[in-house]
Amino acid sequence: MSVLDQFRDAEKRVTQRLKELEPAVAEYRELEAVAQRLGIDASSTSPARAARTRRRKASAAPAKANGASAPARRRRRATPAKADSATPAARGRRRTAPGRRDEQLLALIRERPGITVAEAGKAMSVDPTGLYRVVGRLEQRGDVRKNGRSLEPITTGWSGSSE
Repeated sequence: MSVLDQFRDAEKRVTQRLKELEPAVAEYRELEAVAQRLGIDASSTSPARAARTRRRKASAAPAKANGASAPARRRRRATPAKADSATPAARGRRRTAPGRRDEQLLALIRERPGITVAEAGKAMSVDPTGLYRVVGRLEQRGDVRKNGRSLEPITTGWSGSSE
């Protein structure tokens, strides 16, 4: 059998198989349309479909013509990737140098005695929940004391009695 004969034989087999699969493909497309109307993400059920969708993203305009791009629009990034973006460095923010936040908060408390943690957070443009640990360190060092919600500075010559 020559190469040309092998090629023609392969061509016939491919054509025959396409004819066999055509009804199944039509049914699949109908089900895909129904799933889309119901809000079901059909791409997550088919690994081969998801791979084709990822490759097709660069050329989304031609894909819209046959309606196949809708599942690709709903596809979301896996959650482990989001966990990485939760770090301040990943969000583009610069972290404050170690010990610097303590000094910033202490200076603010000395400037505005009786300030609350929430107010200090707003004044420093940081999330106040991150300041509670700093307040605890300042209390342990003896630089600050909490009076209810208020933060009060303690003078450097503090000997254990109140001011």
